[in-house]
Amino acid sequence: MSPRSLSDHEKQMQRQRLLEKGRELLMSYGVRKTSIDDITRAAGMAKGTFYNHFDSKEEFVLEIISQLHTEWHQKAELYFSGNSPEPLKERVRSFIRQCFYSGEFLALFKYHDEFEEVLMTLYTRSIPGLKDLMEMENEAYERLLNMFRVDTQRVKPGVVHNYLHAMYFGIANAELMEKDCLDETFEVLLNGLIEYIFGGWS
Repeated sequence: MSPRSLSDHEKQMQRQRLLEKGRELLMSYGVRKTSIDDITRAAGMAKGTFYNHFDSKEEFVLEIISQLHTEWHQKAELYFSGNSPEPLKERVRSFIRQCFYSGEFLALFKYHDEFEEVLMTLYTRSIPGLKDLMEMENEAYERLLNMFRVDTQRVKPGVVHNYLHAMYFGIANAELMEKDCLDETFEVLLNGLIEYIFGGWS
């Protein structure tokens, strides 16, 4: 008797469980120390199930990175759509600070080289998902700037995108920096971004 075919809903649940368990492992142990066997074992599935949903470990990691970015942007839109007596530029400053010091961001800093290696591998293979991620991020920054009623001809979403990535890569390569001044350096960089977005108004 042949095994029962899974419904679309069951397949989606299966895929989501792989992503949830894989994300936990990647944030705890990094890319190199997390194998496909580890992911499927944690999800309680056969190894072959992984390949029903993902072509490679690299594309699986890209999906998790995309998921993280989507969640952060959704949190930002929810956060900034609420009412607050705090000046907008201070709310933006606080939100970026919270993101950079969150547990998952710190894990990305810790395993930065490994995640970057995956992205470079995908880049050399011209995987469409990588371009989709960049376009999604740019569109998300444009939506946020529109929420702030900022002129996106003056404040370009791509510049904000690049600036935040530059901050991330700089802090991720902390071994090249003066460690005692890292927090202050972060604040100086953050002030520069806030000034670019808002100029002199509050």
